Amino acid sequence: MKILLLEDDFSLNKIIKDSLEKDGFFVDEFTNGIEAITNILNSNYDIYILDINVPGFDGHKVLEIIREQKGDLPVIIISAASDIQSIQKAYTLGCNDYLKKPFDLEELFLRINYLIKTSLHQNIDESIIDIGYGYTFCIQTQKLFKFKHEITLTHKETLLLSLLVQHINKTVNFNHIHEYVWDSKEVEAVSMRSVIHKLQKKLKNSMIVNIRGIGYKLQHNLL
Repeated sequence: MKILLLEDDFSLNKIIKDSLEKDGFFVDEFTNGIEAITNILNSNYDIYILDINVPGFDGHKVLEIIREQKGDLPVIIISAASDIQSIQKAYTLGCNDYLKKPFDLEELFLRINYLIKTSLHQNIDESIIDIGYGYTFCIQTQKLFKFKHEITLTHKETLLLSLLVQHINKTVNFNHIHEYVWDSKEVEAVSMRSVIHKLQKKLKNSMIVNIRGIGYKLQHNLL
């Protein structure tokens, strides 16, 4: 699961990034609103964590662009601004949560995990997803298991499987895969096929289906 973090306090930025990555998330961190927006427009993320008072475009403007370009994906505002006007503006623009600084990292994790269950997986009660044939994938830790035995995945394999699990039984188009796994639309087909092939070898071959000319689908066979 990918998170975009916008925080101009370098120390806090590093603490949040390191802590989230230890919990299995993939984090792209930024200290400038303009750089963050550039990546938002060219990449796909699952959750956005935004400070308000940052150089370039502030967090409110970044939030506005996320809502215009990326729909209703979860956004958490983290800010020292505690005035009601700033909070009201954030919620009016569509933030899902507002966390006042200073805050405990555990509280941030609780809010992230709540959003994962409610916003990203409204029909899923737990973070352990049954993907068929004895395989399960943990959304929270980004780990793959077969009959409770962990199967090691590479960075790109994890991102790809996470994306397919979030759209299980639905086709994910090539552009979406490029942007999510490679942060780019310019990826050689052979590179994608290589990652798909390696991931298929760790799953049952029939689980990942190539929808010719469109993309790939993780097919959950209940039989």
